[in-house]
Amino acid sequence: MSSHSPAQRNPDRTRRRILQASIRLFARHGFHAVSVDEIVGQARVNKRMVYHYFGSKDALFEAALSEVYQRIEKIEFHAVERGRTPREKLSRLLESYFEFLDDEPEFTRLLQWENLEKGRHLTKENHLLTKNPFLERFRAIVQDGIASGEFRRDLNVPHLLIHFIGLCFIYHSNRFSLSQSLEMDLGNATVKEQGLNQVLNLVFEGIARPSPVEPVARPPA
Repeated sequence: MSSHSPAQRNPDRTRRRILQASIRLFARHGFHAVSVDEIVGQARVNKRMVYHYFGSKDALFEAALSEVYQRIEKIEFHAVERGRTPREKLSRLLESYFEFLDDEPEFTRLLQWENLEKGRHLTKENHLLTKNPFLERFRAIVQDGIASGEFRRDLNVPHLLIHFIGLCFIYHSNRFSLSQSLEMDLGNATVKEQGLNQVLNLVFEGIARPSPVEPVARPPA
């Protein structure tokens, strides 16, 4: 009988178990408070497998960030393809951000931990969290909206994407502090629906092409 466990005999499964365990632990406790031994214990693998597949604890944290970031990028592209007009595409995107952040709290927590680290794992060399692929798709949608006369012409596209993310992210990143200070439950489905509806109104009122001002008729002299 082989002395190797099933996890050791299946390289892809072993790597996935290590990665999933690291995402759970890093999201809960941050980079510094998690040891490789804890990850190994959660993943139920041999410790040397961590170094075999990832090389170091830092590289494992980078892989965890990359994994959760790929999840949101996937829903971004899927969301905009569900709309017909530029406005519908961007509406689906905002709705998907709210849904994703509800379903994937690990994304929010990992990003918060990495920002506390001043983004030291997100170097220009590894390009882990580049928004360039989706930014170009987002830019094309906005430009279509401008060309059709739906959106105003003076939009700064990268800033607009930041606003999209930020307006949705705050409901999840600051959920508990805002719930306490405003005496409202941001985890409540109805409250989140109200928030999303207001985000949609704010965004589309803000980016809509202004209606031409009708000249005021002067009374006869």
